[in-house]
Amino acid sequence: MVNQGLLKILTECEYPAEFLVARLLGKKSTLFRNWESLIASSDRLQNLQNSPFYPYLKKYGTSGIWRFLQDEHLWVYSRMNPFLRKTFTPYFVYHELNTLLACLRYLYSKKEIESVQQELRNSLLNSDIQKILVSGLDFPVTLLALESCLFKQYELFKGLSELYEKKGIAALEIFIRDCFFAIIISQKQPTMLKHFMQYLIDFHNCMFLAKTLRWQTETEPDVISGGTIPGDRFRKAYFLKDMTPVVKFLHLDASGESAAEIQKLEISLLISITRKLKNRSYQRTVVGDILFYLWEQYRYTRNISMVLNTILLDDVIVLEKIVA
Repeated sequence: MVNQGLLKILTECEYPAEFLVARLLGKKSTLFRNWESLIASSDRLQNLQNSPFYPYLKKYGTSGIWRFLQDEHLWVYSRMNPFLRKTFTPYFVYHELNTLLACLRYLYSKKEIESVQQELRNSLLNSDIQKILVSGLDFPVTLLALESCLFKQYELFKGLSELYEKKGIAALEIFIRDCFFAIIISQKQPTMLKHFMQYLIDFHNCMFLAKTLRWQTETEPDVISGGTIPGDRFRKAYFLKDMTPVVKFLHLDASGESAAEIQKLEISLLISITRKLKNRSYQRTVVGDILFYLWEQYRYTRNISMVLNTILLDDVIVLEKIVA
């Protein structure tokens, strides 16, 4: 999955990397920053009118914020030279993986095909995958076609449709995500991107374990290999029914024993990733600057989406949900 096969083939761009970085640093300076003012505002949408998010929110409502992020990814990717596109393919494929899973959920729920088409608007997924997702075929047939398409690139995807038949949609989503990480971690990539992928593996492993403990699932969850947290920490946490061994390793002040604390854990993990990327960005490398910019756009999108969807909550509670 780390080759560009799962992403669109766009017209090649020969911008020097430093030129793109300069443009991204300029765009980052326009990001909204006063979270307290936004949350306290009687009209949060109007408070964002001078931000790059506003046109999307005005046209599409609160869901428009994610359209902004999708368009931003397309804008950045299209202005990368071949070396940068290859380097950042793991990052973009990770986000397009979420698009793929969202489309599969729509198809599984038998939603109108327009929902899938809207999800794929300006998606970086390649045309073969997009054609399968909007084909209108029955869900099992769609999965067979998708498996065939993915298998051409990676044998790990063999058995995708059979797994769904035996274990259902939830197991299918986990399988696809696990295949992605297994492929990514096995590939050579710049140190900063490799570390970032390890942080994401830690994030998914922690959240999956926390939810397993919350729902009191009897089966010990499979841990995605390749993260920074040793496997024995997860095993100990599972058998103790307590997230402490894991969160202590990451130096986090969070627990996952209740639904509210699961959300707290998620926020703590995202804040931790943000701080690590920010610290590494001080080294002022091309990869570091671009990666931090992309993460900042994701972080702001996530925060604004949360703020606009929690209007009825107390301001103090909303502020605690900000990934700072």
